[in-house]
Amino acid sequence: MIFKIKESFSAYNGLPKEVYLLFTARIITSIGSFVLPLLTLILSRKLGMSETETGNFSALLLLSQGPCLLLGGKLIDAVGQKKMLVFCQTLGSLFYFMCGFTKDHTTILVFIMIAADLFVAASPAYQTMVARLTVPENRKASYSLLYLGINIGMAVSPLIGGLLFEKHLPFLFILDAVTTLLSTGLIALYIRLPEEGRQANTDTSNHADTGKDVFSFGVLKRTPVLLFFFLFLFIYDFTYIQWSFMLPLQFNELYGLNGARFYSFISIVNPVICTAFTPLLTKLTMKYHPLAVVTGGGIFYFAAYVLFAFAKNIPLFLIAGTLYTFGEILIVINIGEFIAEHSPSAHLGRMNAARLFLQGTANALGPLIMGRVLSFSGYRFSWLLVAAIVSSGSMGMYFLNKKDSKVQALSNGDGGDVFTEQIQ
Repeated sequence: MIFKIKESFSAYNGLPKEVYLLFTARIITSIGSFVLPLLTLILSRKLGMSETETGNFSALLLLSQGPCLLLGGKLIDAVGQKKMLVFCQTLGSLFYFMCGFTKDHTTILVFIMIAADLFVAASPAYQTMVARLTVPENRKASYSLLYLGINIGMAVSPLIGGLLFEKHLPFLFILDAVTTLLSTGLIALYIRLPEEGRQANTDTSNHADTGKDVFSFGVLKRTPVLLFFFLFLFIYDFTYIQWSFMLPLQFNELYGLNGARFYSFISIVNPVICTAFTPLLTKLTMKYHPLAVVTGGGIFYFAAYVLFAFAKNIPLFLIAGTLYTFGEILIVINIGEFIAEHSPSAHLGRMNAARLFLQGTANALGPLIMGRVLSFSGYRFSWLLVAAIVSSGSMGMYFLNKKDSKVQALSNGDGGDVFTEQIQ
């Protein structure tokens, strides 16, 4: 058993030392990620906002993050990933730090919004740095390791946050700021990125671009494989958010006052399985094309949603939650690799920002649309509808994989942009 565990972690052997440093930084940041996960409770229970006011502020925060994300992607490409990340995370941490010493509620709200916008503007930098630090042979393992670091940190964070929330809210802001500053300092001091002129780590020779487009829309138009990839991921993300929207509502209907407690128990499955199985699934899928693995992730989602539709007891919900998490792992560890290998090097920041922007849009639309569906149908119909939706995305990924594999084989012969020609 111990040998098998060691064997699964062997996928992370021999990675660039900077990737291990980013992994450590992600653990530190995630362990101290208290404010945003607890934001609803902070607004309602500590700042005295009503449900309507809490919802309005949350919506305003999401609206403000969209433009910041796209602008952040542009600046990451223009001034550099490391500079942008260090600047935004340092400044954002200072605003959190000031929240710990501020008692005026309006000021706290303003500081939270500014900090959140700064953090989201820098978020594509991690994905972009990994692309620049790796080669195709170790890229999937590198993205997987960062994903593992996030889940290790998030498994610890709720325990600390829950202890501090009731009686030590100011310290919660300060500790969030301190951990972010620690991880940012680690990146600033020890991570060295290759110079642009000597960079040859991304497979972008067939996607040369000058980087003149302000955002990524023009590049997506000229790179149809990425455009379709993002569209099918949008479908995945629309269904993914139902874990935190429809499922707790379903538990409330099934178990009444015990619904929240049982849902919290089921929710533990996700980070635990992510931490335990990410190395193994990375090892098992190392030699497969990213699109093939992402297709498989969609199939796991489909199976989980069908089980959610018919589940009536906790063991069946646990099985469904496990399948759902397997799907999440397979999808997440392959997204960054595919984007890196199909994006112009001058646009990596913007392409990762576009991906996160569409993900946020899907996560916002998912509850909005499925909430209306639930108003005239039951949970069984709703989950089966979600399963049908994700199956369309998985089928799209399957055919995109076949098309991209054929294109890659042809492009190896003449280097032309044959994907664009074939879809016209």
